[in-house]
Amino acid sequence: MSRTRGAHDTGDRTRRRTTAFRTSRPPEEVLPQAEAAVAAHEEGGPQGELARAEAVRVAALIEGNGLDRAAEAVARLTAAAARCRRAELPEAAHVLDTLRRELLSQ
Repeated sequence: MSRTRGAHDTGDRTRRRTTAFRTSRPPEEVLPQAEAAVAAHEEGGPQGELARAEAVRVAALIEGNGLDRAAEAVARLTAAAARCRRAELPEAAHVLDTLRRELLSQ
């Protein structure tokens, strides 16, 4: 298995676990899992960029809504949306920008 594929698989497993834990565990326990998914997709190179964006979205939801750290979540989303635009993923950037605006309006 290639390094890229292995990182993608690890990131997907971690993201799915994070999503499942969001409803059953405190957010301070779940955020590190979400950040691990982001990091795993980071290792996946350009092929992991879309999955990384989704992992960032989940992490921002936990951080902004679960932990009331909207400023940190907004910073995370701003950086990730810019990265998506550079990777020519405008739809992913739009999703992240929309969540960023929602957190700013709270």
